Amino acid sequence: MEQNGRRWPHRVEARQTGSTISRIGKTMTGRSNRKDATRNRTGILDAARQAIAEHGADVPVSTIARIAGLGTATLYRHFPTREDLLAATFGEQIRHRIAILDDTVSDADPWRGFIRSLEAVVMLEIESPGLAQAIADRRSSIPIYEQFRTRAMADLGTLARRLREDGTVRPDFGPDDIVLILVALGAVSIAAREGTALPQARRLISHLTDGVRIR
Repeated sequence: MEQNGRRWPHRVEARQTGSTISRIGKTMTGRSNRKDATRNRTGILDAARQAIAEHGADVPVSTIARIAGLGTATLYRHFPTREDLLAATFGEQIRHRIAILDDTVSDADPWRGFIRSLEAVVMLEIESPGLAQAIADRRSSIPIYEQFRTRAMADLGTLARRLREDGTVRPDFGPDDIVLILVALGAVSIAAREGTALPQARRLISHLTDGVRIR
């Protein structure tokens, strides 16, 4: 810039620096807002899981917001309807169960993977009693449910086949037997008193798996 025949480059540089700082500030603000949104969404889903486990799927949205430490307006910005919130909560839990199955099937030792998967399911029931039943009750409204069911039965079939081929279980052992064991474990986990559920479930795992294992 020139003034009275003289050049003032520092004024141009100052404007450029100010513009750069402004852009950086906007970028940082945007990132901060996205982090807050992600944190709020995660908190809402965690609160929904806890509330549904304790009070059932008909728990008021206001209760979920209170547990999350947020206002209902913030909750509704993330999930415009109650069904959106339930679908997201159940979908997240289903994806968690899919991850457990994937880990089970990929274990080099099929028996170890089998036992680990049973214990993982027990822990899910202990942490969120009744959530699996709530998912089953509303399965028709959960888009991912049928995909999960199909995949789960395929993975359980693979696990049962690997256990048979390994000579670990009886030759008539199949995926339906694994389902029966899981149902029994779920019932024990829900019925047991707090603090005793895991030991009792592990004892039942030992009894049930001894009945199908070849030694």
